[in-house]
Amino acid sequence: MRVGERGQSEVIGVVLLLGITIAAVTATVATGSVALGLITDEAQSASVENGMSQLSSQSSLVALGETDARRFDLGSVDGGQLRLDEDAGHVTVRVENGTDGDTTVYDGPIGTLEYVGSDRTVALQGGGVWTVSNGYGRMVSPPEYHYRGTTLTFPIVRLNGTEQTPQSGTGVVRRVPGDSDNVTETANPLENGTVVVEVQSDYYEGWYEFFTQRADGSVTKYDGNRTTVARLVVPDDVAFDRAISLGGEYTHNSGNNGLDESLYEEDEVHPSPGPMIDSALREGADSGEPLSNCFDADTCTGGTYYASGDVDVGQRVEFDTSGDDVTIAVDGDLDLGGNELEITNDGDGVVRYYVNGSVFANGDATVGTTSDAVEAQRNRFYVRDGFLEDGPGQGSVDVDAVVYAPNSDTNLAGSVTLRGGFIFDTLTTKSNAFTVEHDDTLDDIEIRIGGGSGRNSITYLHVSENVVEVDFD
Repeated sequence: MRVGERGQSEVIGVVLLLGITIAAVTATVATGSVALGLITDEAQSASVENGMSQLSSQSSLVALGETDARRFDLGSVDGGQLRLDEDAGHVTVRVENGTDGDTTVYDGPIGTLEYVGSDRTVALQGGGVWTVSNGYGRMVSPPEYHYRGTTLTFPIVRLNGTEQTPQSGTGVVRRVPGDSDNVTETANPLENGTVVVEVQSDYYEGWYEFFTQRADGSVTKYDGNRTTVARLVVPDDVAFDRAISLGGEYTHNSGNNGLDESLYEEDEVHPSPGPMIDSALREGADSGEPLSNCFDADTCTGGTYYASGDVDVGQRVEFDTSGDDVTIAVDGDLDLGGNELEITNDGDGVVRYYVNGSVFANGDATVGTTSDAVEAQRNRFYVRDGFLEDGPGQGSVDVDAVVYAPNSDTNLAGSVTLRGGFIFDTLTTKSNAFTVEHDDTLDDIEIRIGGGSGRNSITYLHVSENVVEVDFD
């Protein structure tokens, strides 16, 4: 190689080395700048989140009348934007009662204070603090919403303010005096129906998280309109002053000898037994014995028995409730076939059936006691779906019981005898051989349809609107 060629290769090597070094430094600076920006934004959002939590506590004290005003400091808000919107977020509370109609207890906006960062939004709404990042919302601190026993207290905190895009993160929160016209008082105690709490909000996912953790009942979120709905059980004391109570209508399809009008009532409202059945199934699955220990035994004694699917009764079942009541929890259908299920001891002991499907019977099936007297209150059925819906082939079925099956379209065919108290959706009699009798001893008995064991049924509801004004420096 000539000397000139060797000199050129050294120059080229230096140039390449410098180019690689510059590219590496540039990439490092760019990456570091992005990372630093993310860290800075996260730190500012976390600081504001902490400030919002403190403001939530302060605004609640002001809203609930423990102080007239409190100063607040949200920390540095330079990395994002503050927004106060009095109309953002909407709460509706109503009591649904099919007998007396629905009562709207509250329906109005609750206002929202937001800090919008580049990667995360933090908000104060309804007395709670919420965040949204990566398209998903969560709860930071809960709103003012409290259970105590069977009482639900919901003091709705509504934000007001004149400055929609404040530049400062400091200011004063003050109580706005005066009673609101937005609240309709409810007659306590609530007698039946369902309490519905509906929240429309950009932070509906956080509200959903809150309700599923803190509220008993069903909670549903609707992504389309950004709404979360909680339906809370109001216990209903059901009386049995007639043999048959129907949510719909009674129909007789054979001749003119239908059910006497004194024995049934139509168009009654009956709450779902679902929560009670679900509770019994959970208890049975957690601590109950297999149902075969009851149905296959010579005598089934007190306790809880559970089956995880459909059950076909294969023999006569005798119950002895002298030591304790018997609970039967079936996560499926219960087919009695043509068998006898009877309580053999005297006394007040009860057999309760919780059926997460339907109850079928045929042939000479019998439910009752071995006593000569009718003791309907000692056998109680809570059925999610149907009770004796398969009319043809029922045969001489004989039932002395209290049956709560408000979703059942019951069909009676053959020589079916019902003695006691029965709640269905509809009833159709398809022969003149049926017998329906009311057990008069049920006149002094009520059963409570509520949320099930360990659940917070709502008996007392207290809703108030508490307006606070946010003034920024």
